[in-house]
Amino acid sequence: MMRVAIIGPGRVGTLLAAACARAGHRVVAVGGGHAASRDRLTGLIAGVRPREEPADAMRGADLVWIAVPDDRLTQVAADLARQDAVHEGQRVVHVAGAYGPDVLELLRRSGARVAACHPAMTVPSGATDPELLVGTAWAVTASVPDRPWAEELVRDLGGDPHTVAADRRALYHAALAVGSNAVAAAVATARQLLLAASVDDPAAFLGPLARTSVDVVAERGAVAITGPVARGDVATVAGHLEAIRADVPSSGEAYRLLALATLEPLRPRLDAETIAVLDSLLSSDDRAGEAGARWNV
Repeated sequence: MMRVAIIGPGRVGTLLAAACARAGHRVVAVGGGHAASRDRLTGLIAGVRPREEPADAMRGADLVWIAVPDDRLTQVAADLARQDAVHEGQRVVHVAGAYGPDVLELLRRSGARVAACHPAMTVPSGATDPELLVGTAWAVTASVPDRPWAEELVRDLGGDPHTVAADRRALYHAALAVGSNAVAAAVATARQLLLAASVDDPAAFLGPLARTSVDVVAERGAVAITGPVARGDVATVAGHLEAIRADVPSSGEAYRLLALATLEPLRPRLDAETIAVLDSLLSSDDRAGEAGARWNV
């Protein structure tokens, strides 16, 4: 059993605290963030002491999770090192997807053993059930001596550790941002269009469709993409644009950009003429209207 401190009592920090407690560790302190967030975490897990200063939470812990916003990570690590909050052999892990353990270098020089462990999972607001992390893939980046304990820590929380090199973390995180946030934005746009089409229950259509599409493309790649862009059905795409312009003009730009993103990996399998027409059709609202007229839509 380790004594655990959480730096950053937001969504991820709170879920990590719950997961550590379930794994048999003792969560002893939470630091940083807003008082209301600290109070929420301390109300969730017995025995956790709220500390306004992250350094005060860190002292006395065997394991420290740093779950602050990415843009604050380097500064928080530097502040902790400057305040002599580290003790020799203390394990410090951050959960920022785009960064490796190098951002914790000052803590390592102070005697900490450091790692970057990022769960590939969206954490909804208010989520406190550690079951959310069970079976989740984690990107683990650590030195050779530190990798075994970092991977074991992920397994303790029910996760599946995968090594990602430090210089590949930005690409890794970019992929997850597209696979999660961009997909969510696409589904949100689709939902808006279905509501405009007077469909009362968009989830009945989008839930099964989106889940199946994501699963198949994740396994097989661009070859599994279907739909009018993949088929080169220019008239259908033009018809979509015309209908959106007439009824939901605020979604026109999102549709075009998403269709262009769909087209990009499909270029090798479409003929040059079809690609040229689709590029013209999707390039701007004005040109979409001209192309739609050419295709009698």
